[in-house]
Amino acid sequence: MNTQPRPIPSPPTAAQPAPGALSLQWKRQPLPPRQAVQVLDFRAGEIALLEVEDGRVWVTCDGLLEDYFLEAGQRLSFTGPARLRVSAEGPRTARLLWARHQAEAGATYPPAVTVPAPPLSAVPTAAAAPSQPLPRGAISAA
Repeated sequence: MNTQPRPIPSPPTAAQPAPGALSLQWKRQPLPPRQAVQVLDFRAGEIALLEVEDGRVWVTCDGLLEDYFLEAGQRLSFTGPARLRVSAEGPRTARLLWARHQAEAGATYPPAVTVPAPPLSAVPTAAAAPSQPLPRGAISAA
């Protein structure tokens, strides 16, 4: 039997944030399987930060063609305005952590997915212009 005194470990200390680091309030969103898609809205000037804590999550952003499937530990960010739709992918509950952050000049952010501006309506040329104006958002086939 060893009677040598063992050193007592020092208590943990709170890590000091690095200069310029973000202070975020993360929200935990459980996503049960086969439940309706959840919607997360972010305004212009906000950064949407997502991280999957557990399970697999499907994420899509209105206006983008891509869908994203994130596993536990994977992160994704979007620059607002953005409407995100999220749900569990697979037979078990997933947990999504997300945070909303107001963009600040000079701050460092994870790579963000840029949401393109809505498409512009095509304006017909004078020669092909119909007698009635086109409805908003319509594209002339001429």
